[in-house]
Amino acid sequence: MAVLAFDHRERAFSSVRAAGMTHAEIRRSKELIFDAFVAAIEGGLGGARPGVLIDEEFGASIARRVAALGLPVSMPVERASESVFTFEYGSDYRQHLLEFRPACAKALVHYRTTDAPETKRTQLGRLRELADFLAERSIAFMLELIVGQSDSADGEIPSVDVDELCGSMAEIQDAGVQVDMWKVEGISSREAAARVAGQAVVADPRATCVVLGAGAPNDVVGHWLDVAAATPGFSGFAIGRSIWGAPVAAWLDGRLAREEAVDQIASTYTSCTLRYMGARVG
Repeated sequence: MAVLAFDHRERAFSSVRAAGMTHAEIRRSKELIFDAFVAAIEGGLGGARPGVLIDEEFGASIARRVAALGLPVSMPVERASESVFTFEYGSDYRQHLLEFRPACAKALVHYRTTDAPETKRTQLGRLRELADFLAERSIAFMLELIVGQSDSADGEIPSVDVDELCGSMAEIQDAGVQVDMWKVEGISSREAAARVAGQAVVADPRATCVVLGAGAPNDVVGHWLDVAAATPGFSGFAIGRSIWGAPVAAWLDGRLAREEAVDQIASTYTSCTLRYMGARVG
């Protein structure tokens, strides 16, 4: 699965440009990214299954157009920039999901085993509620679990704290939260990636992992893609700003024509996809 992620809301999306963005500029930029997505598909993705991760606030029409193409749409349910997982639309999140019927719902959660017990209870309770609802409606659940990176020496490829990631996954699983797809921070070695993939299937043998990009440079993202693709249990990637951040900012600043920005985003998305497919096992 090659997921082009542009579900970022105002603060995260605007972070790619020093001057920030208005709501109108965000919507225009997401239309540009969608055009690049379509262009990449038309150019060929080496047999990979393309999809998007897009939000309702700035991308509702894009979600509907991707679905009309017969391609999988994933949509976020979390309120952006919250330290504790909170539903974007409160108790109405169910109605919003049912309006779009995405293939997958995504929740971004900052969680560590060392968090305060009350914070963990709150987050686990909300995640269990969400997971149960999604299972009832046959909507897949993607959990973007952010635990942070481990310390690395200068020049080393950064990596998620694998001990913390596996421990946090285990606590979430023990709370009865059924996750179909774990969206995880980049991992620098196949041995560590195999540990994460092994933890993912403890509660559900069908569960898989996808790697995110975290806005990292191309060489770092490329290494993470190579590791994930070579590890059984990883099914693809969901990457955003590392693919479209620089072209979007250059276009809005007038340093790139729209067609050039579309071409650059399509080219980078295609390169990530073909790199993953070339290294993929199984």
